[in-house]
Amino acid sequence: MVKNVLMEVAFDGSGFSGFQYQKDVRTIEEEIKKAVNKVSGEENRIIACGRTDRGVHARSFYFNFLTASDINPKAFSYHIQAHLPDDILALSSKEVDLNFHARFSCLDKTYKYVIYQDSLMHPVYRFYMENITYRLDLDKLKEGLDVLKGTHDFRLFMKEDTDLKINTIRTIDDCYFSQDAPRLNLFFRANSFLHNQVRIMSGSLVELARGKLSLDEFRAFFDKENKKRANPALSPAGLYLWEVRY
Repeated sequence: MVKNVLMEVAFDGSGFSGFQYQKDVRTIEEEIKKAVNKVSGEENRIIACGRTDRGVHARSFYFNFLTASDINPKAFSYHIQAHLPDDILALSSKEVDLNFHARFSCLDKTYKYVIYQDSLMHPVYRFYMENITYRLDLDKLKEGLDVLKGTHDFRLFMKEDTDLKINTIRTIDDCYFSQDAPRLNLFFRANSFLHNQVRIMSGSLVELARGKLSLDEFRAFFDKENKKRANPALSPAGLYLWEVRY
C-alpha cells in the first residue's frame, strides 16, 4: 500500500550549494534523496516545501515522498538519520493524506534574518550571521517593516532576471524585529517569497535604518514607474527558514 510520508529536517546550509539538485556540487536535495532511497529501497521523488539558496540554513524544513515500504512512517526519521551527513538532522516523520503536497499545502513560511551588531564578530559566527556595525535607528526600522506588510508588487525586491516572467505580487502577513544584543533578528512571514526577496528586504531595511534611504524612498520601491531596484542583498549566512505551517 502506497503511503505519503511527511518529514521535517533541519540543516546547516553553509556547506551546501542550496537545496535544489545541481550537477557536480553538494546540495541538500541530493543528500536527502540518497538517504530516503537507501532506507526505502525505492527511487522516491522528493517534494520540498521550497528551495533555499547557497549558504542558507533551516531550523525547520519539510518534504514529502510516496513509498510502498513497510516501514512505519513515524520511524522513517530515525532510520534515515543514519544515512544523512552531520549537517542535516531528521527531526520527525509521519503519514499524511495522499493528496498532501509539501509546497502547495503550506499555509505560510517564516524566515529569520540574524544581524550581529558588535564591531568584533567571533569567527565561529561568520557562516551564521551578517555583521553590520552601523548605528541603526530602530524606529525607522519598524516603519520600514510596517511598509512591507500587506500585498504589494515586490519586483524590485527580487534577484534581477530579465528573462524570468513570473507573478511578483506577494503578501507579507507579518514582519517584525527582536533584539538580543548584540543580535538583531528580523522576521518575515508569508505564503511564498521571490528569489532573494528576504535578503534584499533585509538589506534595504538596514539602509533605511542607517539613514541612507528616506522612508519615502523606501516606499517608492512599490511604485509602478520606479526602475531603481532595492538593495543590497545581505549575505545568505544570516538567513534561516525558521518555521513552516500546514
